[in-house]
Amino acid sequence: MGETTLIHLSRLIALERKLDVTAQNVANVDTAGFRARELSFHEYLKPEKGLNEAGQRERPLSLSDPRFQFTDNSQGAIELTGNPLDVAINGQGYFVVQTEQGERYTRNGAFTIDGGGRLVTLEGQPILGQNGPLRFPLNQGEFNISPTGIIGTKLGTVGQLRVVSFEQPQLLQPIGGTLFRSGESPSEVRPQAITLTSGALEKSNVQSTREMSRLAEITRTYEMVGRLLKSSQDADDLNKLANVPE
Repeated sequence: MGETTLIHLSRLIALERKLDVTAQNVANVDTAGFRARELSFHEYLKPEKGLNEAGQRERPLSLSDPRFQFTDNSQGAIELTGNPLDVAINGQGYFVVQTEQGERYTRNGAFTIDGGGRLVTLEGQPILGQNGPLRFPLNQGEFNISPTGIIGTKLGTVGQLRVVSFEQPQLLQPIGGTLFRSGESPSEVRPQAITLTSGALEKSNVQSTREMSRLAEITRTYEMVGRLLKSSQDADDLNKLANVPE
């Protein structure tokens, strides 16, 4: 396979991965707490293999490697909802969610109360407080969530929302829409350092106009590179590229 073919294929693979990330961003432009994904491109140098058929030393071939995905941690806009169970984090930090796979983290503060009185995500996963899952005693009437995360009712305090932070939040690994997992242990954010807004949600930080422009640009570029690849190959070479080993 010639160098030109490798360069074209490398570019097509990079564009395909960029398209996947951009399409996911566009699909979640209205998802509360969603963090836009980005790709980091690195140079990959194809190792030299000595002399070619003409007796000349092969030069290193530079290809793009788009395997590293990271999270955009810029703040999304805060939108008032009037729902006391909605909570938005101002600044850095993540709510802690209990799942069957362990603790996960989210910026999506759209919560509800399940039949057992637990504060949960809309998917039914418990939200953790300082002392475990938060549970509301029955028949305590209205409640409120303070800017420091203290949940109270007319009869007293229910608990304290747990908010954590990470040294490298851009390395959080997305799980589904708005959940993340991390390879590092989180740091507890002190209540005095928390600023929450009750009755509001943080909107997605996806910049829709930019992402739609990216989609159009990626599509045009992909078509152009595909035509270049086709024009640089004969039929036999293209058939070899299409063969998928079992």
